[in-house]
Amino acid sequence: LQAATLEFNAEAGRARMRFSGDELFFKGHFPDGPVLPAVVQVAAAVHFAGHVLGREVKLAEVSRAKFMNPTGPGRELTLTLTLEEAEEGRMKVKALIRDGDRDVAEFTLRVA
Repeated sequence: LQAATLEFNAEAGRARMRFSGDELFFKGHFPDGPVLPAVVQVAAAVHFAGHVLGREVKLAEVSRAKFMNPTGPGRELTLTLTLEEAEEGRMKVKALIRDGDRDVAEFTLRVA
């Protein structure tokens, strides 16, 4: 994720990313038409949520996920996070990933 990060604003809970296409996960995920895997999208949300919180966090649950439009390498993506306290010391993370004016994915996670 470090190499793909173009900009990160912790106060706004917003990151801009662009994957080159050389990442290993693209090679097996539709080699003739690479698609950014859902697991990478979720991992990005967890990663940046930790940076917003100023501590390492781990994924505890994906409570809701909707993947609307596939995206691939070379596209500039915007990840917007909203965090709120949840039960048992966990944080609820709402994430929206956009590719320009298209929604790519929207999900709700719990991190510990």
